[in-house]
Amino acid sequence: MKGETSRRTGVYLSVHQGDARKYSSTGTTKQKTDCGELGKRSTDFVILAGGNGTRTKCSIPKMFQELAGKPLIRYVIDTCHEIISEEQGRIISVVSPHIKDHELFSDSITVVQPSPRGTGDAVKHAVPLLDSDVTVILYADTPLTESSHLESLLNDGKDVSFIACRIPDDMMEMPYGRVITDQQNQFVKIVEYLNANSEERACPFANSGIYKIKTDLLRRFIGDITPNKLTNDYYLTDLLTIFVENGVPVSVIKRDEYWPFHGINTLVDLARAEEIVQNKLRMKFMNSGVKLLDPKNVYLAFDTEIDPNVTIEQNVIIKNGVTIRNGACIRAFSYLEECNIMEDAVVGPFARIRENTVLGSKSIIGNFVEIKKAVVGESAKIKHLAYIGDAFLGEDTNIGAGTITCNYDGVRKHDTVIGCNTMIGANCSLIAPIKIGDNAMVAAGSVINKDVPDETLAISRTPQQNKIDKAPEIINNKRKLSGNTNF
Repeated sequence: MKGETSRRTGVYLSVHQGDARKYSSTGTTKQKTDCGELGKRSTDFVILAGGNGTRTKCSIPKMFQELAGKPLIRYVIDTCHEIISEEQGRIISVVSPHIKDHELFSDSITVVQPSPRGTGDAVKHAVPLLDSDVTVILYADTPLTESSHLESLLNDGKDVSFIACRIPDDMMEMPYGRVITDQQNQFVKIVEYLNANSEERACPFANSGIYKIKTDLLRRFIGDITPNKLTNDYYLTDLLTIFVENGVPVSVIKRDEYWPFHGINTLVDLARAEEIVQNKLRMKFMNSGVKLLDPKNVYLAFDTEIDPNVTIEQNVIIKNGVTIRNGACIRAFSYLEECNIMEDAVVGPFARIRENTVLGSKSIIGNFVEIKKAVVGESAKIKHLAYIGDAFLGEDTNIGAGTITCNYDGVRKHDTVIGCNTMIGANCSLIAPIKIGDNAMVAAGSVINKDVPDETLAISRTPQQNKIDKAPEIINNKRKLSGNTNF
């Protein structure tokens, strides 16, 4: 599960700026705790958040990779917040220097590990800030662990305990460190897979990497860890052996489940975790009355809100910040992000609804329509092949096929305002900034760059000319020029 050789810290570039508030489960975050605040707390959490993630082969630090639109580190920090308030304990993230001020850590204390010297060294840097009875240590790349798992650790009653998880039968060959216990289920050691014999490799329990240690014991013995002879790193797992050698019992909490403790070391690991999170979200919504026609091909975000009686068809992608209200229908192959879909609205198929968009109740957005930063009024219709950006459409307005709002002048974006019960014909270009009034009409094929008053018909197109018998003459000339008479 958690091989110590994969728990090395490194130096990152801060390449994925974020805001802890928008990723929080409740939408709010606590302020950073003053390290000098007095008063002993019950529990401190130490999150080891410095792994260099080289096996993902990505420029984005591993802990900033996302599951359902939420960075891995935010899953872990938010889980800790579910257990303790700011008054009850601290959340301390041990990080490499270049990410210490990253916004994703804004509601935790960041402690810098100057150089990658292993997990034991990382914890040592957090010890001076501990001011609690108990310390829980966990990893930033284990996002599926829930508060109930941490609570079982805290309720164990022992001074030192950790979680061991059962390895699935089809993953027994994975190089996870094995947790060895005696016949009385007493902890003996953690052995790395490469150093394990065949009997030890057959042990089905792996180290989850989640520990609870009485703070006084942690402070007393953390300095006894010696560097590994091969890597010169300080491994936190060695601390368990030190406890046993000094007569401190180590409790092993065995869990017959693996996936809540699944660590993200590669993009394959990330994909497996994504599948788990997506399935949880799908089940949550289906159990609350949302109809998913093909659940495995609907992708949701951690903060998606969907009312009952909503239907979502196949191959729909819903990104962060989407709310879908009662009775709405999202048809196949549509892509939604940062938008509100109101009651009984219809979207798609093949529609893209972008940021800061509100689709009014009973509005209809059809195939190959893109909408961005727009408010679409009640019962308005944009049924096909249109782009509506930086716009306001009143209720009962109809936008014809091929119509676009020309919102960008090369420097700035401009607004288009269209009133209620207005008809925009097919293949129109509305050059913003522009206002079109209520009960107005714009003729098909028009290029509109002046405001249109209420109840006005606007036409802007070149007059049509019909030249009798001219077509055969033009065709014959083209044939002669090309040398090809077999048209």
